[in-house]
Amino acid sequence: MVKLIVSDIDGTLVPEGCTALNPEYFTVIRKLKDLGVSFAAASGRQKTSVDAVFHEICGMIYYVSDNGGYIQKNGIPLRKIYMDRAKLEQFLEEARKLPGCRVLLSTLDGYYTDDQDEAFQDLVFGQYKGSGGVTDDLFRYTDQCIKVSLYGDNGSQELKEQLYDKWKDVFSINISGEKWLDINSPEANKGNAIRYIQEKLHAEPSETVVFGDNFNDISMLKCADRSYAPAGSAPEVRAAARYEVASYKEDGVLQVLKQLLEEVRHEKEK
Repeated sequence: MVKLIVSDIDGTLVPEGCTALNPEYFTVIRKLKDLGVSFAAASGRQKTSVDAVFHEICGMIYYVSDNGGYIQKNGIPLRKIYMDRAKLEQFLEEARKLPGCRVLLSTLDGYYTDDQDEAFQDLVFGQYKGSGGVTDDLFRYTDQCIKVSLYGDNGSQELKEQLYDKWKDVFSINISGEKWLDINSPEANKGNAIRYIQEKLHAEPSETVVFGDNFNDISMLKCADRSYAPAGSAPEVRAAARYEVASYKEDGVLQVLKQLLEEVRHEKEK
């Protein structure tokens, strides 16, 4: 029987940067919880931005934020993985020199950037509804950093091509959106986070369902026997998943959750 359901947010449940989720998700997740099924929202977002989507049911689900760099349940921190400060500062010195690259640090308290572009600030603090702020000294927060997000005006792929070969053995580097490139400590990824939760719940891969659409989801798609990539995902992501699900435009994940609800009910009635 299913014990754990995990879903990415951006590109899987909602359009990138959106915080408005179909309320029917909350209804179905509550019903699944009543039947003993746990739910985890796993995102590259910082926890306050995850909460902007799932606050209505924050007391009954796991938040896996910052690509697994931070895990909480019921508002209680379970695990946090900070980045190495010295290596991070070396990386930032290089990344900040790249044309069209905007830097965003994610800490337990929120997002921090020294980028003065108002449109970028509105994207982070308005659209994504992240807490934190704009600072005149980004390095003030490097000892608290869980994840770095680089926003590329020319796209995330270009940023990855410029940084990956030099830094791939130092950090975990993953495309998380059309313009977002995420940088974490090597051990911080969604897959390791889901395995941590599976151990807590004594949930096997055969008892786990995962949904994800982007490269930073591949590690967690491998944690479940039943893994789904939405239509339109990158070929590498579709190859990592066992099944395809309709896109967020059709509430594809919601339809599968409803099927899982009926499946669990049937199992309970046996």
